[in-house]
Amino acid sequence: MTSSEPVPAHVQPSVTAVTRHDIFGYLRGISSPWWGKLDEVTFLESLYDLDRPPSDSMIPTVRADIQQHRLNNYDLPDDWIFEDPRLELCEGPDEVLLAFLARTVHPEVAAGVEEAMRQVEELNRLLAPDGWGLRSYGFLSGRPIYTPVRVPPTGPLIPLPLNDDDTGKLELVLGQAYSLLDCAGEETARDLLRTAVLTLRHDGGIYHPNPGDRWTEATYEAVLTVERELLPTCTPEVRDVLWRTLQSVFTQLGRLDVQDLVVEGDSRPLPSIPPDWRTQAAAPATPIVRGLRLPFSSTEFDVTARDFTDLEIRGSQDGSGFHYLYDTRARRMITDFVLDDRPQVATLCSVTVIKKGDTFTPRIKLWKKDKRKAGEVSATQTVPETGTTRAIKALVDTGDVHENFWKVVNFLQGCTGLSTPGDSLQLVAGNQDQLAQLLTGQDRTTVLGAVRTAMGGGLTEEDIRLISNRKEQLRRFERLLTDHDYFRQEESLATTRGAEAVWQAFFETNQWIFGYGLNLIACESIDDGKLERITAGANIFGGAGKRIDAIMRSKGLISSMLFCEIKTHDTELLAKTPYRAGVFQASKELGGGVAQVQKTVSKAQQFISHEFLTRIHDDDGTPTGVELSTTRPRQVVVIGSLREFTHNGAVNPEKINSFELYRTSIQDVEIITFDELYQRACFIVEDR
Repeated sequence: MTSSEPVPAHVQPSVTAVTRHDIFGYLRGISSPWWGKLDEVTFLESLYDLDRPPSDSMIPTVRADIQQHRLNNYDLPDDWIFEDPRLELCEGPDEVLLAFLARTVHPEVAAGVEEAMRQVEELNRLLAPDGWGLRSYGFLSGRPIYTPVRVPPTGPLIPLPLNDDDTGKLELVLGQAYSLLDCAGEETARDLLRTAVLTLRHDGGIYHPNPGDRWTEATYEAVLTVERELLPTCTPEVRDVLWRTLQSVFTQLGRLDVQDLVVEGDSRPLPSIPPDWRTQAAAPATPIVRGLRLPFSSTEFDVTARDFTDLEIRGSQDGSGFHYLYDTRARRMITDFVLDDRPQVATLCSVTVIKKGDTFTPRIKLWKKDKRKAGEVSATQTVPETGTTRAIKALVDTGDVHENFWKVVNFLQGCTGLSTPGDSLQLVAGNQDQLAQLLTGQDRTTVLGAVRTAMGGGLTEEDIRLISNRKEQLRRFERLLTDHDYFRQEESLATTRGAEAVWQAFFETNQWIFGYGLNLIACESIDDGKLERITAGANIFGGAGKRIDAIMRSKGLISSMLFCEIKTHDTELLAKTPYRAGVFQASKELGGGVAQVQKTVSKAQQFISHEFLTRIHDDDGTPTGVELSTTRPRQVVVIGSLREFTHNGAVNPEKINSFELYRTSIQDVEIITFDELYQRACFIVEDR
């Protein structure tokens, strides 16, 4: 039995038994029969030779079978065709099934054009994961005629509707995104999804409270929870790729209310603690005086959580020739690298720096730190040059910690002036010609390290960063202010909130400009995180709600808080028309920005009003160790440009007077324009 319009055959059917079962179930459930406006025989005559003699004479032809069982006896159900092996719909070639489906929606068969279109839409949804679909190729009396075509597989089917808490369907959404990323060759973003969990979080004005943006009470954000160890690989670029892919899936599923993607690290499980943990706990590492533990500085460096860029080699100031590794962030000497830390035993790598001529050679020893409870006898060893002793449990090989061990080794091999075995690059301070020859073609880190060595170690990493980067960033700052086309180009690359997102991203990257530019009081972000933070709801004061464009602290013995709202350099400062002759009122955006920062500060203080000092927490609730004074936090609005008050090079005295009178009258809120912020940054960097 053959089809009257055969399609090129495939050896293995690509329409699976699962898909066929779903298709037959759908056809059984619709109101019209599969033969439509025709009778069964007329419908099948266009697809099959109903009178071909059977191989077994005891089995009648299909035409005779239909006549006997469907017309005379009526003892076969309407869906007999799906199970009859002679018609090959259940287990036959793809082409037989597809020709049958195309016939069911033919204008001669389907009851109406709208019904046919609905049927094609559902059939295409079921066929898409197996790489097939129905497409119109012509018209009969204005009605489309469909034919089967190959289409790219779409991945897993997702039953609709997709609700907020449909865990199983969200898992399919994740699988769909994984498939799309795999086809696009986005390996980093794809691999992040292998162990990720996707949820939908209702916003309700809690996470995105800024007025005037696209967030409403009915919007959602997709939350992708990944393994905490993989979180550093989720760069802004990778996050954008993930969001574009997930957004395309949500759009096809009709979830247009999902507006953004948040990538978070999973929470670590709490450790298993035995009932007798008090008797097993290790003795305090530092002495206890009047119930308080004295914070003696440790000489250990955790390679699993810290960045080697904080380390440098220093020499003793007493002229003894002793050299050591120094942690510039924690301001302490480092003698041991923690490779693995467990409740009773830690694995460490001891590094001693030996200077020979103009080079440094590391001496490495692996050991187990004994962390048992007090009173048990353990071997001790004196740390060279420091005079301190440490409890030694055993010497070990590096088999179970080799990855962390080689982190240390690779760091040492990349250090300027260190001579280590192997083929790694070694740079030793010499004359200028030798140094220039060695630096040719090297990466920036190597070049900067060599410059520091050539200058005798007096140039810090911050000095190098200031010289190499800040003038360039000032030029970019100026271009953003003055070059309209350049700013629009940058705005087209921003993923959220338009023009404000350009400045937010610029200040996040260059927090030094933002800090130094406010009243020339040195400021920095609250911790090592972003300027933009949540300050109400779930927040940095108690851990998750209200966002502020920048929250910073002053640098000093005691830090105080500063809240900042960032608008754009093109935002109008004054209303276009005068309120009275010579009197100009503040623009809606300026007044709104002032009100917004005041409201944010007021809500934040409601959480901490009972304290004069408050502790800062990460977004997940982890304390950061930062304490701030909460008495009258400073409030700043960065907005607009003074160029607004000029015309043909001349300043409008009435406008500048109205603006200055307004901003000096606002209590507790400083209004600073972008061009003023730029000039103050120039003063810091270039002394002009």
